Amino acid sequence: MTLDALRDKSGYSLISLADPLTVAEHAGLLLRDPEQEAQVAELISEASAILAPHATGVCIAPDVGFSAVTDLPKNAGVVFELSDMLRAKDPLTVPVLAQSWGIEQTRNNYGVAKLELYYNPQEEEARSKKQMVVELADYCRHEGIAFIIDLVLYLETAKEKYQAQFLELQLDAIAELQEYCDLFMLEYPIDPLSAVTLTAGLDVPWIVSGRGVAYEVFKEQVRASFESGAQGYVIGSQLLPAETPNEQRSPERVADFFATTARDRVIELERISKEIML
Repeated sequence: MTLDALRDKSGYSLISLADPLTVAEHAGLLLRDPEQEAQVAELISEASAILAPHATGVCIAPDVGFSAVTDLPKNAGVVFELSDMLRAKDPLTVPVLAQSWGIEQTRNNYGVAKLELYYNPQEEEARSKKQMVVELADYCRHEGIAFIIDLVLYLETAKEKYQAQFLELQLDAIAELQEYCDLFMLEYPIDPLSAVTLTAGLDVPWIVSGRGVAYEVFKEQVRASFESGAQGYVIGSQLLPAETPNEQRSPERVADFFATTARDRVIELERISKEIML
């Protein structure tokens, strides 16, 4: 599957439901329990049915979220995460790939492949991580499917405290990896000028990721990114309710959030992208 399946005239508007661990946490469920895992899969499927009509594509972790593919509208493509999303992440180690899913299954299900990659060009495991990217990219090209790198720049300190370092490392990372992917998902690089610099340094398209950013902040980052050369966005963590002290976690609370606030946010971003890009 090519990237054309994931975009329309206003670019890429993707929703990410590829973090079943976080969905389970917000719902007060445990993935190691088969019955509760089934409840998480049902929540992801419900969210996809509600949100996908307002997006061009949906990102899922097939180990838990594959059932969401069944009800996708014709206008929405699917992105399958290659990383094992059922275990906690260690940014310092090479990504662990999903055991029951891979590039062949992605091709057979008419999807695009994505790798969530925590990366720092200066880290000890940089070479090993890059080698994994090279091998996955080669395999994707052999199978005739697009390959997305979801690049998470790993720093030991908050990027706001080291703005210049963050942009420099981000530029170094994309320079090393861009020949091996068809699209980058990238964290917003601090400010509009940095975003323009980022676009100038890329030979492949990029979309802005809302990873770990509050929705109101991400909404403005989407506007600035479009104006700076980005071709879309992927919204993920903003689709779940914010954590509050003494919150009552339940599947019902998460399902209600998907059907109300998350839906409103996806519709608003859809409107913003059409206003700017069309």
